[in-house]
Amino acid sequence: MEEVLSIHISKFLADIRNNRNYSENTIISYKNDLYQFEKFIITSGFRFDEIDLNILKSFLAEVADPNSRMFNVEKTKEFKYSAGSVSRKISTLKSFFKYLYSKRIIPKNYASFLTFPKKAKKLVQYLKQKDTEKLFDSKKLIDLSILELAILETFYSTGMRAAELLTLKLSDINFTNNTLKVLGKGRKERIIPFGDNCKKAINDYLVIRKLINTSNSDILFLNKNGKKLYPMYVYRIVRKSISSVSDLKKKSPHVLRHTFATHLIENGADIRAIQELLGHSSLSTTQVYTHISADKLKKVYEKSHPKA
Repeated sequence: MEEVLSIHISKFLADIRNNRNYSENTIISYKNDLYQFEKFIITSGFRFDEIDLNILKSFLAEVADPNSRMFNVEKTKEFKYSAGSVSRKISTLKSFFKYLYSKRIIPKNYASFLTFPKKAKKLVQYLKQKDTEKLFDSKKLIDLSILELAILETFYSTGMRAAELLTLKLSDINFTNNTLKVLGKGRKERIIPFGDNCKKAINDYLVIRKLINTSNSDILFLNKNGKKLYPMYVYRIVRKSISSVSDLKKKSPHVLRHTFATHLIENGADIRAIQELLGHSSLSTTQVYTHISADKLKKVYEKSHPKA
């Protein structure tokens, strides 16, 4: 019976790959979640036609249990999935069982009754404006390659995601209008402006790019062999650069995305405009940056008001 579940998972993954605008990263996440669910069903001795709400809840409880050995056998220390990770697994189950129900493979969609855990509010980590000035200080730039500087300027000037930067094409850039086209989550396109410093950094890099682009690739950022950059290469560049100016715990490209949005808020940008620039489908996702602005205003008030 376990083969039945495996077949349905394969068909579902083929469906979201061919018929829906899911990114490759989302498809990989769904695949990992569903194979983890399949392992739980097989290990627990359940049949496919036995799966109900209680079994789905048992699976989620198992993956969230820091003492579980079913999925954590290779771990050397206790851990538990974050509320965000569990929420993603619930989303996967909801999508999978909705598909099964729509195909009349199951008589009832028990996953529709699953509820998402409350996420703890995380503090957004970003570089202060003075730290950003240090990052792009002319004395520090001698430590960066032309490619590294172009990558950092693009992140900070546009607020794009790492995955978006890695797939950015030269043909997506309009140097006349100082704008570029990004293919974001859900394969949604958006147009982002960029500044003169970013434009200069990219143009300087294009001189080098002509020499290494032997395969005539349209991908903008290439390594010394003319190949598309690996994500870890970009992460190393950002981590090294942020470490030189800040003691933030997180030093990922997403920190520069947060920095981009926070600096816009601090300088009076409209929240809906920032939503468009970041490619957020929901305004509530963008509103985390308004809390940062409010905290800053509160500190100014407490410091400056006579009766604060």
